[in-house]
Amino acid sequence: MPGFLKKIIYFHILPILIAGTLCAAYMRYSQKRSEIVNSSFTSRILNTLHSFDKFYPNDITHETALAVALKERIPVLFGSSELTSHHLKGIAQQFFGRENSADKFLAVGHAGFQSFAILTTLAANRPLLKDAKITIILSPGWFEGHYASGTSLPSFFEFCPPNYLYQIYKDTAIDKETKHYIKKYIYENYDKITKPNAILRAMGKKQATVLNTFFNYPFKALDRLELYEQEQKDFYLVSQNVIVNTVYRTYTTPYKFKNRTVNWDSLNKEALQSFELISNNNTLGVENKYYESGLKNKPKKKVKAVNAENNQELKDFKILIRFLKENHVKPLFVIMPLNTLAHENLEALQPTINDIKQLLKENDLKTLDMFSPNVTSYQKGVLEDMMHPYNVGWYKIDKFILDNYYD
Repeated sequence: MPGFLKKIIYFHILPILIAGTLCAAYMRYSQKRSEIVNSSFTSRILNTLHSFDKFYPNDITHETALAVALKERIPVLFGSSELTSHHLKGIAQQFFGRENSADKFLAVGHAGFQSFAILTTLAANRPLLKDAKITIILSPGWFEGHYASGTSLPSFFEFCPPNYLYQIYKDTAIDKETKHYIKKYIYENYDKITKPNAILRAMGKKQATVLNTFFNYPFKALDRLELYEQEQKDFYLVSQNVIVNTVYRTYTTPYKFKNRTVNWDSLNKEALQSFELISNNNTLGVENKYYESGLKNKPKKKVKAVNAENNQELKDFKILIRFLKENHVKPLFVIMPLNTLAHENLEALQPTINDIKQLLKENDLKTLDMFSPNVTSYQKGVLEDMMHPYNVGWYKIDKFILDNYYD
């Protein structure tokens, strides 16, 4: 057989036949997978689940909860380490998701859930974002010092697990710039990934020359074959695709986020009195144990500003805003304060905060701006420590969400 015919058979006809066979097999199992999701998870999960920290391998509980919440317009709050202050009664998931009530609210995130991770989480749920009630908390600390280098690889995998990455890879409706940006992140971090699977190999390839593409074709064919095999054997890999398609097609009555009468003055007065009792061993406006263990006899933390050109977090944030605009999504944004009594040089962050605010304003995105470098304007009790809200701060956020999202 002539050599060129062998190449055509091995590298063109054979892969097409294999792909066709595996795609047919995928179609046979798709109905069964939908039945698994429908029978195992319903919106009732959100009657008791009001927050989660990240996504866990081979467990689709959190993916399902988030998908249902987005589709049913249940308020969803994205944030980082502030969402782990479960001892505070003002924290949004406890304020709105009260025990023994029918109230629904979902808070998602823990430390490391920054702009790029938020982007991938939303991208993996793109078909469900229309009319979703989303609030995103931005910490100024993301944009300074080493945090300005952007989402770490461990955090990326916590918030973009294999089933999310597969969904992003398969979703042809995600705009090219967003998908390219995600691929670029994987490519730039590829050498740090231990045993990358077929999806990571497919997403992490650099744009090659025509010659490289030709010689790498057999390897790409093998990657595609491995991916097809995984699609048949590994339900977890395709689970987000099944979840999104199932939830998207299912008719649901949007959740009514009811308005309620809240005596904010009374809550704030009680919270301020409580904070005075737990912060009486220092003048920095932080909780006593926190002061003793981390701040006593130490200098104030000096903020290290990073210019826009080198600020990866700011670049990630701009891509996030672009993705939101591309998909006609308008979440609320909260810009958190930093404790001016425990920091110095906070004014160095103001230009970055101004850039963020200007971008939000240009895109007509409602914003609660709590940041100020002014020492005299800082109110003790808004934060519990250097950056995390106490009840006083949470009540401001709760009110902002309620005022904008109640039905």
